Amino acid sequence: MKDQKRFWIILSSVLLISIASLKTSSAQSPCCSGEPALSYFLFPKPSQTYPYLVRYEVFFSTALNKEKGFFVILPEDYYQSAVAKYPVLFLLHGYNFHRTGVWWKTISPEKAKRLLCEVKEEEYHWLLHEDIAIIAYAMTDPKNRTVGDLERSLELRFEEFSQFGGLDSGDYRPREIAQSIVSHNLYPRKNLNDPFHPLRKMVIVLPDGDNGFYTDENEGKRLFPETKNQKACDDFYPGEAMNYSLLPFLYMKPGAVGKHESYFLELTQYLESQSQYRERLLRRRGLGGFSMGGFGAMKLGFKHSHLFQSISSQSGLLDIELLRDKWMMKMVMPEFLEVFGHLESHRLPSASALDLRHIQANNPFTLIKNKGINQRPGWLYFDYGSKEGFDGITEGNKSLEKLLNGGNRQIPVQPFNGKSGHNYRFWRSRAGVILQHHSDAFQQTFLEQ
Repeated sequence: MKDQKRFWIILSSVLLISIASLKTSSAQSPCCSGEPALSYFLFPKPSQTYPYLVRYEVFFSTALNKEKGFFVILPEDYYQSAVAKYPVLFLLHGYNFHRTGVWWKTISPEKAKRLLCEVKEEEYHWLLHEDIAIIAYAMTDPKNRTVGDLERSLELRFEEFSQFGGLDSGDYRPREIAQSIVSHNLYPRKNLNDPFHPLRKMVIVLPDGDNGFYTDENEGKRLFPETKNQKACDDFYPGEAMNYSLLPFLYMKPGAVGKHESYFLELTQYLESQSQYRERLLRRRGLGGFSMGGFGAMKLGFKHSHLFQSISSQSGLLDIELLRDKWMMKMVMPEFLEVFGHLESHRLPSASALDLRHIQANNPFTLIKNKGINQRPGWLYFDYGSKEGFDGITEGNKSLEKLLNGGNRQIPVQPFNGKSGHNYRFWRSRAGVILQHHSDAFQQTFLEQ
């Protein structure tokens, strides 16, 4: 009997390993697959101490009439059990300022793709700037029993990531990054010997939201500017970039805006009904993001509140009714004009228009206010930096603080937190807090069911 039992255990292990290998080999290759930091996650090497289960997937969005790529971060033990199920956390990226700018950055397909891989924006951002896979794996590791264990684990993981080209030359040292996440933000008042309780394991999904503000463009355009390219990579055919200003060097990249709320809802449905992960996903979902993604998380979360059990925003645009300056919009974020109004090409900014009704219908502050919420619920988290550098973000967050009697959500300047500014070092320093928030909400939802 013992030999027979041992045989089935070995056979089960072999099958699970085979399935894992099959999933890995069938995964799509992203546009920047040669990027060393990306290869570290997608194609773990034998010399790595810390392997990660990160997948790049593609699905065809009928809302956009285009393939869209996204990353999936699976729990470390995903292939150890064929029946374990996990909640899903969607993390939305911010606005990509590199999509618009001087002509040489956007007008040729080759340079557009090279820029995409150099700056690692959009669906790459949470993975390669906020380093969310590293932080999530450390925080769900049961071997980390104390706060000090967690901090040391993060330090070792970032050291290895740095050796494989994962940290920018101007970034903080691994120990400083770990301290910022744990001692300065996640547990600022705890001793390193205090107990640490690993997070609820979850599947993390990183969608590609272009520069579409996770909103359906108000004139109903599927993609704008139009593109013939239906593939997932953000390159394009020559001549498709649109000069949107009287200034000859300002261009908008094709497919920057469109039906991006419909696309996101389509993605959530695809994951749970058609993807290879569909049988392993619980109907418990969290939604978070930074900057434009913070706006998207709040807007989508409150507009479709039946879909999500937890919401978070970092440095989010939470009151877009504050953005009325068309001159500033056309020079800095022209897509905002097209999504929430009409962008008039080759004209002065005053010729463009904003649709106030469309703004109000998609404004997080208005949506929350209309629901009659006057106290911050436990499933909602938001914060912002003391040095954001953009009044629209600071004022919008302060207005929500006042509406929800939520106290001061502004994070001061700390060692190694990007001077609390609008940058990835700040958002990364708060990533542990964000993951803890969603884990707690998932656990609470589980207990209530």
